[in-house]
This record gives sequence, C-alpha cells and structure tokens, in this order.
Amino acid sequence: MLKILLGVGLGFLLFTNQDARQITADLLRATGDAIAPADEDRTLEDRINEVLVGD
Repeated sequence: MLKILLGVGLGFLLFTNQDARQITADLLRATGDAIAPADEDRTLEDRINEVLVGD
C-alpha cells in the first residue's frame, strides 16, 4: 500500500511541477544516450575516457 501511495505522490509531483518534469526528462534522455548512443563508432571505453578527461 505504501508503494502505491508513493507512486501516486511521485506521479502527482511530476504532473504538476514543470521543473520536476524537465529534470526527469533530462535524466531519461541521458540514460537512453548512455545505453544506446547515436554515435556507434565509439566504444564504451572511449565514452568513459571522454567523460573522465573532459574532452
């Protein structure tokens, strides 16, 4: 029951708060890009090194 109430509360927050929707959309987009990036020529090691080095 607590999980349902938490889900309803989170859904209401995302439905009514534009900033929360934008943050959630950005996180989902970044996660999707990390899982299946559009640039297929780079390896996972290349992407990690780019983040660590800051290119």
